[in-house]
Amino acid sequence: MNILYLLTDQMRYDALSCNGAPVCRTPAIDGLAERGTNFTSAYSANALCTPARASILTGVYPHMHGQLANMGNFNGVFDRQVLNWKGYSCYLKRRGYQTGYIGKWHLPEEGNKEIWSFDAWDTERDYDQYLQEKGISYDMGVSEVQHLEWGEEAPFCGPSVLGAQDHHDGWVAERACRMLETFAGEQEPFMLCAAFHGPHFPYAVPEPFCGMYRPEDVPRWDNFGETFRDKPVVQQKELMRWNTAQLTWKDWQKVIAAYWGYCSYLDSLTGQILGKLEELGLTENTMVVFSTDHGDMLGSHRLFNKGFNMYEEDHHIPLIIACPGKAEGISMDPFVNTVDLMPTFLDAGGCETPAGVQGKSLMPMLEGKVPQGWRQESFSEFNGYESTLLTSRMVRTRKWKYVYNPFGQDELYDMESDPGELHNLAELLGFVHVLRRMRKKMLGCLREYKDSIAEVTSWQSNSYGLFISDREE
Repeated sequence: MNILYLLTDQMRYDALSCNGAPVCRTPAIDGLAERGTNFTSAYSANALCTPARASILTGVYPHMHGQLANMGNFNGVFDRQVLNWKGYSCYLKRRGYQTGYIGKWHLPEEGNKEIWSFDAWDTERDYDQYLQEKGISYDMGVSEVQHLEWGEEAPFCGPSVLGAQDHHDGWVAERACRMLETFAGEQEPFMLCAAFHGPHFPYAVPEPFCGMYRPEDVPRWDNFGETFRDKPVVQQKELMRWNTAQLTWKDWQKVIAAYWGYCSYLDSLTGQILGKLEELGLTENTMVVFSTDHGDMLGSHRLFNKGFNMYEEDHHIPLIIACPGKAEGISMDPFVNTVDLMPTFLDAGGCETPAGVQGKSLMPMLEGKVPQGWRQESFSEFNGYESTLLTSRMVRTRKWKYVYNPFGQDELYDMESDPGELHNLAELLGFVHVLRRMRKKMLGCLREYKDSIAEVTSWQSNSYGLFISDREE
């Protein structure tokens, strides 16, 4: 079958109305969920663009593919590590698929069709050329920032300097429709990824979406009262780095309203692409996947952007798959991860999953079936970015979340009684046995996924001398 992958950047799980968004409306994406499977416990392997995208592409965690930080971070040490791996596009092309990519890449060798096996590729350079041909002077990533100055109130949000059609994401949708027309005229099946830039900040939203939601209608986040007591100090440093400590809830309401407008704009573009799919008569033989690379703090815990933490807002992500001939309108709650997308694409395309891939195909779950032995926890990692090289690992079960911070304070949260993750229980004597169990589960994940941190045989965690060693297992 054909595969259409709609990839957003920095979209929260709770930004979709089908996922319980109280105000934001996403009718096109909701419609996709109604004719497919909504994965309600999907998580990102890493809450940073480049590592997350490399995991989507290769089906392995960042510590394996080596793309540990964003492009250009740490003097380029990790800028080309992922080139040692092959992406899903390589295997599908060998199988006879037409392959295409449009929009944000954020990985090495952008536009290199030989390395990444994309037959058609519209890159950021093509977008720049598009604007030049229309006589529009615009420097992506700079023009909007200059337009939306970081002031004493809400940062980086407001009307875009570009209209809905010329906006980067409008261009992605238009090119996706054009590429679908080209692929539809061929005999071979296709794999097309349309990668939007939003709703990543700056939250510069074109009319009429920029004013779609009123700030005063944004309900307060339950964890906006974060004090960072007994939390890793790096989280407080994030307040300093982004200068957001002084922002009030009223300020954040403006930001969130703009973000929701951005999400509704992307929803309209999703509807545009799905409409073209229907017009071309491709709906009945095309699997459509809608997801993102990671989430966005957006004022939750009073934090901005992403990274440096393992909170749900950064890691719990939307994932919807509508596949012809499979179940419709169902929700599946087993823990799934972005590393599962690559083997899912290969499975849908009739390809065998290569040795070494750490993700698992989600195709059986599209029929409402959970494969025997499916994971009972979610695992994510972080390795720093920009000015800070650090290490964090997270393992989450239904009730507990444990965050291992080798160079800082560990975290333990009761996700049933404290879903906002406000109270770190890791240092409390009453939770010693829970911490021990979660550390053993973490050690199991590290070994299963061949994370070199597992080579450490003893972890000193708190004043009670709690540790795990090989001898204790």
